Amino acid sequence: MDNKEIKEHQLFITSLRLWLKLKRQNKISKDKKVMANKITLFVIISTPFRWLQSFYLLFKIRTVSFKEKPPVFVIGHWRSGTTHLHYLLAQDEKFSYLEAFQAFFFKVAFISKSFMRPVLNYFMPSTRPQDNIKIDASAPTEEEHPLTNLTEKSGMQTFFFPRNRSYFDKFNLFKNTKKHEINNWKKTYHKMLCQISLYQGKDKQLLLKNPHNTGRIKVLLELYPNAKFIFIHRNPYDVFLSNVHLYNSTIKTQFLQEFNQEEIENRVIYCYETTLKQYIADRELIPSDNHIEISYQELAEEPIKTIQKIYEKIQLGDFKKVENNIIDYLNSLGDYKTNQFKKPEEHLIKKINERWGFSFKEWNYNMINKTAPIKNN
Repeated sequence: MDNKEIKEHQLFITSLRLWLKLKRQNKISKDKKVMANKITLFVIISTPFRWLQSFYLLFKIRTVSFKEKPPVFVIGHWRSGTTHLHYLLAQDEKFSYLEAFQAFFFKVAFISKSFMRPVLNYFMPSTRPQDNIKIDASAPTEEEHPLTNLTEKSGMQTFFFPRNRSYFDKFNLFKNTKKHEINNWKKTYHKMLCQISLYQGKDKQLLLKNPHNTGRIKVLLELYPNAKFIFIHRNPYDVFLSNVHLYNSTIKTQFLQEFNQEEIENRVIYCYETTLKQYIADRELIPSDNHIEISYQELAEEPIKTIQKIYEKIQLGDFKKVENNIIDYLNSLGDYKTNQFKKPEEHLIKKINERWGFSFKEWNYNMINKTAPIKNN
């Protein structure tokens, strides 16, 4: 497999019930029928393995609890540095996290890891198409991926069915979401975290990275009142350009509906605006000792100092115990450089300034074409 291509689909290991529900809710484009048929085939083939795992987990899930060690959530908009931050924090051995293998084979991971992990390592690209970060079957991964195989109540379903924005609105922002739908989401999400914890070692504290959670703070606190939240932000223009690149390099491969470039750009504008406004409205619900905000710039320029600040602010433990691990990880990155993009076109700059102006002000970023630019941090 070319290290810049994603030829398979994330819904391959979903259940037949969920796949049929998604097909009823969405019209699949004609040129995506081949992929849809492949999904159907893999769903049918994997059925007995999914049943076997469900039986295996039937009673084990009940043994997992997060009361003593509530989850740590890394949040922030897509392409704001959440992955880099997640990888750094994951160097602390007291944490467990969702690894790529379990994420993409979630419904069969427990019964197939001995023979499927090497297969995944063979077929996975060696780096992420959107940013060239090294990945393998054990790499830390966001839990929204398996959530799409468990329920239609995932904002990421909008990545597969971009013409249906309701998944994002209802289950990332909980906008016009009925109480029973929220309760069902909570039940599914909690069970998923229990399964992740069980797979990785239930005695460790879960470290989770998921941009979709950025607008879910209120609901997550209802589930885990003592959870800790680390929010990372980045220059909005960089976020816009990087998100458009993410769509064109990765998310497009998962489309089951036609969606053109202008629609992609408008979707990026909408998701950033609504997600971060929701985050700003709800962040005051988090106890101060359990919440910190950092910038991508400070993490990139002073990673050790920034991680130490996180440990001290939200009381993650003795930073000295993990400092050498983080230094070793940073040294392993060598001369890795982030993607470089050209300045957005003028009409896009105007739209970003109008729709995302609150973000420039909130986190002190310079705004292009503004007569009195705000000082950049």
